[in-house]
Amino acid sequence: MLSETTFADYQAQSANASFSDWLVLSAGASWLNAINHPFTQAVGDDTISDADYARYLLEDYSFIKDLASSLGYLVAKAPTMEAKGVLAAFLAQLTSSENDYFIRSFAALGIDEQTYQGAGQGEVTRATAATLLSAAGKAKYEDGLACLLCAEWVYREWCTREARKPRPERFYLAEWIELHDNPAFLRFVDWLRAEVDRVGAILPEWRQREVRERFVRMCELEAAFFSAVSPEAQA
Repeated sequence: MLSETTFADYQAQSANASFSDWLVLSAGASWLNAINHPFTQAVGDDTISDADYARYLLEDYSFIKDLASSLGYLVAKAPTMEAKGVLAAFLAQLTSSENDYFIRSFAALGIDEQTYQGAGQGEVTRATAATLLSAAGKAKYEDGLACLLCAEWVYREWCTREARKPRPERFYLAEWIELHDNPAFLRFVDWLRAEVDRVGAILPEWRQREVRERFVRMCELEAAFFSAVSPEAQA
């Protein structure tokens, strides 16, 4: 259930309260379901089936294309050159080294180019992409930023946790964790949090609620995405 605690109330109760912490508090169980989903643990345990992981990669690759478009919108809307640079650098990484990971992983899983380039999106993937694209493209900077923060922060949480386990033998599992548990990615999520904290704290209360609703919706969709692509690992 969505917490009705306002950010002002949360600040009054917590000396070091941040806007991003309030977003997570508001998401409650949806946040926990996303970062602790059995799919994430199965990747780290090296027990996820190739069939489930291939399904996941195909859906995620189709989503990554929309994520790249969303980043383009955010680069355009970012209020400072520093913010534009950080977001543009992440977009460059997404379309280069991360894209290379997908190509190599598809080859290892026996998925040909025609299949992964032409793969359609499932219902949950479409909803996730639409939520992010709408926030980044049609709404304001802070809306898109909050959705992006949720998507990347979820991955940081579960991948840093799974990185503490023995490295999976299958390279496409190990490298996926490493892509989201390395100094550059950790710094990017730290920057996203700080940027959301900066812009969110000065919004009027009604806008803070709108941004919160977008963040919570993304949390719900992240958990639903894992369930949709991995029938063997249900929450």
